[in-house]
Amino acid sequence: MFVALGVLFPIMFHSVGLGSIFLPMFWPIAAAAFFLDWPIAVAAAVLTPLVSSLFTGMPPVSPPIMQMIMLELSVLSCAIVVVYRRTRLGLFWPLLIGLIFSRIMLILFIVIVAPLFGLPPKLFSLGLLMQGLPGVMTMLIVTPIIVSRIKHEPIFSNRKHVIQA
Repeated sequence: MFVALGVLFPIMFHSVGLGSIFLPMFWPIAAAAFFLDWPIAVAAAVLTPLVSSLFTGMPPVSPPIMQMIMLELSVLSCAIVVVYRRTRLGLFWPLLIGLIFSRIMLILFIVIVAPLFGLPPKLFSLGLLMQGLPGVMTMLIVTPIIVSRIKHEPIFSNRKHVIQA
């Protein structure tokens, strides 16, 4: 289901020219990380861009956008699963931490790969980070609300508040 949504959301967003701005493939994969164990969440993260590329041609294999998104989504899902399962930080904080780690992976990938294509790594990575900022901000609002409604968990903390008498 998450892989299918990860293929369908980009089709919808790209049809109105908002795909690379709102990162629609990231949304279902981020949500999946709150429901699945890490190996399955990471498998969904790897399969989603691959299946999308095979059926729609997007993301492209060359330049290595598909591979970049596979790495980003894998890091995103793995970080969310680990932080969510090992802490009681609620839904928002694991998502934020996962997004930070995925953005770091994006920068590392670009620093390594951009020179191979004659692109300036610093300018290219800054451009991609800024381009995806609306998607990151929207995801930080929408994803925790949707997951919270499905799982019946608080968005910001899973800790039980104890009132001392």
